[in-house]
Amino acid sequence: MKLLDYIEKTNLNEKNETERAKMVCFYAYKESSIASFTMSNIADLLIDCGYSKPNMSRLKLNLLKGKGKAFIISRQDKSKIEFIPAVFESLNKEYGALWCDTETVESSSELIDEVKFCGKREYLSKLIRQINSSYKNNCYDACAVLMRRLFEVMLVLSFQHHGIDGLIKDSSGNGYFMLEKIVSIAQNDPTLKLSRIKTKYDTFRQVGNFSAHSITYTAGAKDIDDIKIDYRAMLEELYY
Repeated sequence: MKLLDYIEKTNLNEKNETERAKMVCFYAYKESSIASFTMSNIADLLIDCGYSKPNMSRLKLNLLKGKGKAFIISRQDKSKIEFIPAVFESLNKEYGALWCDTETVESSSELIDEVKFCGKREYLSKLIRQINSSYKNNCYDACAVLMRRLFEVMLVLSFQHHGIDGLIKDSSGNGYFMLEKIVSIAQNDPTLKLSRIKTKYDTFRQVGNFSAHSITYTAGAKDIDDIKIDYRAMLEELYY
């Protein structure tokens, strides 16, 4: 977990110095398995978080004997302190789940502007964040496949918005045609009022197809960069 995320999620700025010291030691344990600390270690951790260097004698007294008592002298090294087991268990119960987060995707508009395109529909926001995160982490095949999926979703939503999604449904009336056929119908239907960007639709589809289905092909940054401006133009046009 990134330090700034930890500071925000634990409201560290709202806590007093003793609580902050306790919390940064917990972070150090979870991130680096550091189980015992000198006061210099703790001071450095607080400074890394952007806080002032503490009065170490006073802080040590508060951590060992004050109302915020959370540590004991280490049995292995008397120059260090370590968590009281019950205090650590309590911290782990309250904050340990932060390291088991299966929902948060770290992204920041690396490819698609999240300020502009996220927030309207949660499932679209999740796809956009995954696209940005995969691009940021050099996972270009994953990025291409997700971009293809988002493109397909946007087309279907456009047909639905105009009340003509029956044009792209299969004979059962429940499912939709394959993307290649949806693209062909979209390019030739006047109701959608598409601009010339529609001539790039097959490119979006093909880039995703190569990454999803080709045995030997692997996407690179240039494959994504070559289509990103047109892709954004497509989103601008289809996003409702």
